[in-house]
Amino acid sequence: NRGKIPQIGFCTERDRNYVEATAFSVGRPNSWSVIESGIALFNPTTKEMLINESLSLEVRTAFETLRRERLPHILEKFPDLFEYPGNMINIALERKYGVNLPVEEYYKAARIKLSDLERQDLITIHPSRIAIDISPPGIDKASGIRFLAKTTGISPNQMLGIGDSKGDFPMLNLVGLVGCPSNALEECKELIQKKGGYISPHQYARGVADVLRYYLKEG
Repeated sequence: NRGKIPQIGFCTERDRNYVEATAFSVGRPNSWSVIESGIALFNPTTKEMLINESLSLEVRTAFETLRRERLPHILEKFPDLFEYPGNMINIALERKYGVNLPVEEYYKAARIKLSDLERQDLITIHPSRIAIDISPPGIDKASGIRFLAKTTGISPNQMLGIGDSKGDFPMLNLVGLVGCPSNALEECKELIQKKGGYISPHQYARGVADVLRYYLKEG
């Protein structure tokens, strides 16, 4: 709510351990965060976790099998990649430090190897700047926000979203209030402007804090 100290949570592609560690910087809030780009909600204070109800058992089983039986062969074939540790469901294959081969090259090969799972609509594969992300269809930060809204009773229209990259677009398009730090992608800034949001003149964490201050003052 404008003008009031908000409930602060994270909406991130990272895992629960990342959220728990980062929560110390904002006083370990007793509120839900969206983790793994919508896979689950996690409360760093109570340690409670709720799996997104739209994630089917079939898809969860497919990811368990993929991680156990097929991922080791992919990493053996592409030794320049490693799996980002900690995720329950989502799989992020990141380039090792010093590797300059474009992620798109690995992405094309991974799609060929996992084409059967894509055809069955059990996974989606997409490249980012430094990684290949393998995630369940229909699960993104927006689906995580919808799950958060259903769990807390807080409408997305009452939520403030702060983002800086394309992975944040589903969340930013859904919530009522938006902002970004100055280091955000130009496409992200355009989205913020289109929604009448606030673009901070500051970068990174300072920019995030500035967005929060702006909306608190607006109230």
